[in-house]
Amino acid sequence: MALLFAVSSLLGFQQTDGWMGKWSGEHPEGVTYTIQVNDKYRGMNLCEIHAEGIQTFYTLECWATGDANTLKVYYRSTKEGAFYAGNRVKLNDLFVVLRREKGKVSWQWQQIFDGKIAVRKM
Repeated sequence: MALLFAVSSLLGFQQTDGWMGKWSGEHPEGVTYTIQVNDKYRGMNLCEIHAEGIQTFYTLECWATGDANTLKVYYRSTKEGAFYAGNRVKLNDLFVVLRREKGKVSWQWQQIFDGKIAVRKM
């Protein structure tokens, strides 16, 4: 029984390992979005989202959970820059979802913006 618990715990810690690192994609309107996914801390991956482009520059702090195919990202705070939509974002609610489908990775907005963009690991 202890061995089963140890194996399931180890697998649980590795579920988001494939998401760690930097992912980036460009919106058609000229804004590049990058997410840096870091190692787990207290069961969640700490991360930062950076946006830079036409009249856009900000860095957001976030946290994420998920599995090998889906990374769910939740907004924590604005670290720097001018995130004008910040007053419309629900703190600790699902903000962005990264999803692997058919060999491609997409970034799907869940709050404030619509649509999705293709991202790749850097």
